[in-house]
Amino acid sequence: MKAPEAAPGLVCFDLDGTLVDPLLGVRNCLRKTCGAFDLEMPDEATVRGWIGFGMRESLATLKGLEDPARLEEVLDFYWERYREDGVFEHELYPGVFHLLHRLKRQGHRIYIVSAKPSLFARRIAYQFDLNLIFDDIFGSSLKGQWQTKTKVLERLAAQGTIAPGGVFIGDRGVDMTAARDHGLEAIGVGWGYGSPEELTAAGAERIFSTVADLDQWLRLRFPQAEVFDAFSRSE
Repeated sequence: MKAPEAAPGLVCFDLDGTLVDPLLGVRNCLRKTCGAFDLEMPDEATVRGWIGFGMRESLATLKGLEDPARLEEVLDFYWERYREDGVFEHELYPGVFHLLHRLKRQGHRIYIVSAKPSLFARRIAYQFDLNLIFDDIFGSSLKGQWQTKTKVLERLAAQGTIAPGGVFIGDRGVDMTAARDHGLEAIGVGWGYGSPEELTAAGAERIFSTVADLDQWLRLRFPQAEVFDAFSRSE
């Protein structure tokens, strides 16, 4: 008797540092913002450390932004620069496009869960022709306080979008913590902005150093046949 086909799975992806490299866009927008408000531009290590977290909270660490009203003014300016230029200065990591298409053809539920405002997460997915791949894209708001990935997943679990047994793939420790808090397999990637030590300390069950290695593992983790057109479920 033929063994039954495995049911489609749940795969959640972080965006920055996992699917796309945002560093150029973030750095350029920060340089314009700091120049406009006479702020000291943070060094490279600091900028890299901000990726994957809230921009309001990150900017608040700069000298001269102690006043909440001025912080909001600077944040608004930053997001306007990001809207006009920054979203177009991202790079899709090689191999990601084909990995996502294969998962889509297998019929899995695929989501982005990002620290970035959802408006920009959606626009970035669109510019790389990925918007129809994802069942939905979740992020923060432009004005709201940054929420941890654990809090975002808590909301998604409450509305029935996610459930234990799926996979969460990300490059930061907060991704691994969120995955484990909600019964998802915590998969770290080593090409982003979190160190292997950060990922391990947060509970990563596996860490892959290349997209090709992740793709190979996903073929074993999700062995379902490719039965769907890559775009048919979203059109």
